[in-house]
Amino acid sequence: MSENEQSGRIRCMREGFAEEEKPALACRMQIRGQTILSFVKFWCGAPPAVKAMRTIRRYGSGGTIALALGIATMAALGEEATFERNLDVSGRAELMIATGSGTIHLTQSENGRIHILGRVRSNWGGNDEKVREIAAHPPVEQTGNIVRIGARHENLRNISIDYDIEAPANAFLNAATGSGSVIDDGVGADAKLSTGSGGIHATGLQGDFSVETGSGNIYAEQTGNGDVKAETGSGSIELRNLHGALRAQTGSGNIKTAGIPSGPWRLDTGSGGVELWTGSAGLTLDASTGSGRIRCDREITGQTDSEKHHLSGKVGGGGPMVRVETGSGSIQIH
Repeated sequence: MSENEQSGRIRCMREGFAEEEKPALACRMQIRGQTILSFVKFWCGAPPAVKAMRTIRRYGSGGTIALALGIATMAALGEEATFERNLDVSGRAELMIATGSGTIHLTQSENGRIHILGRVRSNWGGNDEKVREIAAHPPVEQTGNIVRIGARHENLRNISIDYDIEAPANAFLNAATGSGSVIDDGVGADAKLSTGSGGIHATGLQGDFSVETGSGNIYAEQTGNGDVKAETGSGSIELRNLHGALRAQTGSGNIKTAGIPSGPWRLDTGSGGVELWTGSAGLTLDASTGSGRIRCDREITGQTDSEKHHLSGKVGGGGPMVRVETGSGSIQIH
């Protein structure tokens, strides 16, 4: 490799482009002679590089465009395969789902039936043969009413598995993805939903539930009574129809919560506003903000306002403690 080629390669590595941005980088590069051959080898491997050089030599500047589009296409297109499974359970199902990378989508089925559709894809640098192997031997295990999906394939490198699953509404549920969204349309009792990076949108969660993401927004609705935990490193949180205790926390983002605090509530955001809708429920409020205003639309007694950004007292005659804190943002109690 010549000095010019080597320095170009080092510059590309130092830029820190994400995998999906590399094809766009190729489009921006000037394509000249042997230098581009080494560049394309770096991104795509030798055989595509040879084809690319032939394209450039044959079609000139038009080949340059074709090469750029070809690199983008090679990155976007990988091996893809699907699998399906239909399972029967005789009692209340216990469903555990895990994928290292991919979306999990749950919808309701008839009682006693679980339908699983998996989409397996290789991403940049993925193993196409492994994709076909997973589709031929899906990571689905059943022991009585216990169903495990993805247990053997949580940490596959550069391979993602998306799941579309139909399951009974009252199934005990634990669903986790390392990277991707979780969408739950009415499935799960005592549900635990989590993603390392991605949003969570869940409705019809029965009883206790927890929703956690390293980075992403959270929206969840509860059916019935139960304690709730919602956490995101960065993103907004919106919770509805709550009847129980609550712990809601975000590093940066707004929090909106509606329900009846029949147990203690604790809501924290490093930066963002907080809004509560508690109907006519009695509660004891302790709210503080580092920068912003606090407003309570309901009558508050025993009020203390010793600090500019602090408000506490009994609302609706008092009840469970509701603590609200934001580093920067307003707080409103409706």
